[in-house]
Amino acid sequence: MATEVSENSKFTLSLKSIIAIVMVASSFIGMYYSLSMEIELAKELPKSEVSRSELDLKIELISKTVMSNAEKLEKIENKTEKIEERVYELK
Repeated sequence: MATEVSENSKFTLSLKSIIAIVMVASSFIGMYYSLSMEIELAKELPKSEVSRSELDLKIELISKTVMSNAEKLEKIENKTEKIEERVYELK
């Protein structure tokens, strides 16, 4: 039941459909130009002022904090084991 499309085929659209198609196309064109203008504006904004040394210092601080937390966690685990041993001995 395929319909054959050729030069003699007729295609009709209502006025309402044509207006809807034009409105959708114009909104896409407007969004494109709006987005391209925003991109150009963003290119002109100043770049971030985070230097490599500042980034290295922040990474080092985070590493020290993680290692410190690991040591504290190990101490807590040791204390927990001692408490468990004492409770087991009391039974």
